[in-house]
Amino acid sequence: MANRAAQALGIQSGLRRSAALALAANLQVAKRQPAQETALLGNLANWAMQFTPTVCLDPPTGLLLEIEGCLGYFKGLPRLLGLVVDGLQVLEIQVQHGLASTPLAASWFAQQGVIPATDWRQTLMQLPLAQLPWPPRLLQQLHDLGLRQFGELAGLPRSGMGLRFGTELLGLLDKAMGNEPDPRQPFVPAACFERYLELSWHIEQVEALGFVMRRLLLELAAFLHGRGLGVQHVVFRLAHEGGGQSELPIGFGKLTRSTGDMFAITRERLAGFRLTAPVHALVLKAETLHRLDAEAIGLFGDGQTQADLDLLHARLSARLGEAAVRQLACVADHRPERAWCMASDSATVPAPLPATRPGWLLAKPIALAIRNGQPWHGELLTLLSPAERIESGWWEGESVARDYFQAGGPSGRRYWIYRQRIDGAWFLHGLFA
Repeated sequence: MANRAAQALGIQSGLRRSAALALAANLQVAKRQPAQETALLGNLANWAMQFTPTVCLDPPTGLLLEIEGCLGYFKGLPRLLGLVVDGLQVLEIQVQHGLASTPLAASWFAQQGVIPATDWRQTLMQLPLAQLPWPPRLLQQLHDLGLRQFGELAGLPRSGMGLRFGTELLGLLDKAMGNEPDPRQPFVPAACFERYLELSWHIEQVEALGFVMRRLLLELAAFLHGRGLGVQHVVFRLAHEGGGQSELPIGFGKLTRSTGDMFAITRERLAGFRLTAPVHALVLKAETLHRLDAEAIGLFGDGQTQADLDLLHARLSARLGEAAVRQLACVADHRPERAWCMASDSATVPAPLPATRPGWLLAKPIALAIRNGQPWHGELLTLLSPAERIESGWWEGESVARDYFQAGGPSGRRYWIYRQRIDGAWFLHGLFA
């Protein structure tokens, strides 16, 4: 097989190596890896499940999608085909498409890149026999008989065809034209994602390793898209020369299936990663998957700001280390100054503050003066709420006994103040927005 760059130079499948090198002196020849091709085909089947629940493998390089029941959902065939083509371009997969009412005819059309403009049966009858994936000996026999198109073969007497070519060929003709059932085994997706990649050459630089990891993340994103899933944590396992292994775990800070987001975090982790020896193979594994069919949309936006903050947190953690990025979290303690802490766990979600407490707590309470029997802080303060009594900390030797109040002044500001129950002194402890 030749990629597009090689084909542009005139290199085609079946060409001798010497002839190919004459056309492209810098041509790189790699040995085919059937196991890798099978794994990639399975990943594409997972990706295709976003368009239809019925996907079948058509080895060695084909997929069959049953789309008749999905055309209404995707608002017609042209739009569905456009989504499939655009998605495959994102995955950087070179493919050919075909369309027919029978699986076998669709498979043959796909190998030739044929999408019938009108009647698929007429297109099938005009299909050149030489382009069908049949044994060369059979194709030569048909050519010697003067048969060039499928319709010419289908028009021969069936009794004579059976005697000359056997019943297997008759079965192929009937299945292709829809005269005989052609059931296919539906593809069953795996419970988790695991992709092994044997490299054609050993990698010694971390930068080069990033290109391979991006390729695997593209396949992971395809797997997740097809099944409506998201992932928050993956592991790369590297196989080194000499039999050694190493792991690179990566957390994304949020559920995602975006290749860009996943690779951004991976690139940050790679910046501080060192290879102990050249890498000849690697595995990408995502064991814990979560449903991500729909995400809640906020009243005043689509939630993109929060998503960006999650991604920023994950990138900073990957670059600086988990302990270097911290956030506020609530602690189960009645004393306001003890009811919070700094946490490094990105999964920690601070509990909402009680409605009676402010979001801005002073680092140290400020003693308030008393004027006309009322607390004073630049203005006379009036109590606006009943007391919230806190008596706690005696078991730690830091006992507090306070009555907290919401207070307001002529300026309209709101304060959170307390009175010590021991001596009656007043203090300002927080401000309301």
